[in-house]
Amino acid sequence: MSKPPQRFLKGPSHDDPPAAGAAGSGQEGMSATETARYISEFSAELSYLAREAKLDLLAYLLDMARLEAGRLLQAPEKD
Repeated sequence: MSKPPQRFLKGPSHDDPPAAGAAGSGQEGMSATETARYISEFSAELSYLAREAKLDLLAYLLDMARLEAGRLLQAPEKD
């Protein structure tokens, strides 16, 4: 289940301007789906790094976070 990181992801920062369309719409930042996708991708990369450093428990926990984020991405969206 280990794979090398594909790329480094840049997460949202408090210094970043709000996303287009977010101003005045009552939404700020990323949607739940975008957040889950980001967590899924980034936790996979962190898990790989943890396994390379022989931090097996940490890698396992990061894999669980990745799997949970993936499960949320596959679940039908609730209104």
